[in-house]
Amino acid sequence: MIKDQHILLVEDDESLQKLIEKLLRNNNYIVSKAININEARKLIKLFIFDLIILDVMLPDSTGLDFYEKSIKDRVNTPVIFLSALSNVDDRVKGLKLGADDYIGKPFDSRELLLKIQKNILKKQSLDVITLGEKTQFNLKKEQLYHNELKINLSSNEVKILKLLINNSHQYLTRDLLNNELGLDYLSRSGDMQISRLRLKLKKECQLDDLIRSVHGKGYKIFL
Repeated sequence: MIKDQHILLVEDDESLQKLIEKLLRNNNYIVSKAININEARKLIKLFIFDLIILDVMLPDSTGLDFYEKSIKDRVNTPVIFLSALSNVDDRVKGLKLGADDYIGKPFDSRELLLKIQKNILKKQSLDVITLGEKTQFNLKKEQLYHNELKINLSSNEVKILKLLINNSHQYLTRDLLNNELGLDYLSRSGDMQISRLRLKLKKECQLDDLIRSVHGKGYKIFL
């Protein structure tokens, strides 16, 4: 298993949440938890998740609605819905919306682990992102290529590029950027590093306007 795979678990049943969390941690996954949509929405703005386990029925909304409005357009973020075995309509609707998988309650822990592994592997197989006609970024290998030649990136430049790609449907705020880079809340270092990355993409990959900034919103990559 690849180290540091991060899973978001959205489940309002505390006993079930604790059971799934223990199962995931015992299998070397990092786990963030939410008991409602409001908490989950905050977490997806702070972290990049390898997979999301999402209950269909939640106290403040439905997992289906949250998926459609907040998760669906995130690049390569697989979602496994948790739903009652008897609720076929919810499972069908979720799959039609584009969810990757579902598992019915109650479930066997071995089945859940297999579904997690399968969907993360599927995600990794789709992790080559095209940036312009001649440039590709491999999310799994964390490598940038232009005309099949490797472009050297610093560790923070890799993190920033991954953040932008995985949040390509929205603007990347300074809060999220600083959190992922381990910077102080008010630091402008992240802005400076994005400027250097933009210059490198322009100079070495002829990508002039790939990353754009909007005052008061943040940064966005246009794929």
